[in-house]
Amino acid sequence: MAELIVKSTGSASRGNPRIDLTPMVDLGFLLITFFIFTTTLSVPKTMDINMPVEGPSMPLAHHTAMTIYLGKDHKLYHYSGTDAMNSVYEKLQQTDFHTIRKALFDHAANVKSAYINGLKGSKKDDFPFVIVKASAESQYADLVNLLDELNITNMGNYALVDISAEEELELQKKG
Repeated sequence: MAELIVKSTGSASRGNPRIDLTPMVDLGFLLITFFIFTTTLSVPKTMDINMPVEGPSMPLAHHTAMTIYLGKDHKLYHYSGTDAMNSVYEKLQQTDFHTIRKALFDHAANVKSAYINGLKGSKKDDFPFVIVKASAESQYADLVNLLDELNITNMGNYALVDISAEEELELQKKG
């Protein structure tokens, strides 16, 4: 509230106005409280990860499979098709995170073109499937980056699988 104090001495003197700021402070705190309670904080974003379950294995058409290995020093190795299903390690292609997206898009295009070109055993509803195997020398950040790439390329069919000792040895030979 505003208060005017006037001295009653002699001639026309001006008083010094005194302004009470208590209501303004109250209003400020009410506004701050309102904005704190009505603000939505960032909601954590999660991504589903498909892990294989115990039991019988799921049959996969050879041309739909792609296997990606996470190696040391941020290196990725991949192969697809029959090479991936038969573990032909000589066909492993080394790549990195700058070019893996193109490899994933190419794999999806190959699966679609297999049906169009009449590949024996291919069906119209075949989907590309990616198997991810991380070596002991790989870093957790590489796995997260690869999962991001799978999400960006809309490769919704993938699984994280344990790497075998034989595969680990082959990756150590590569590099």
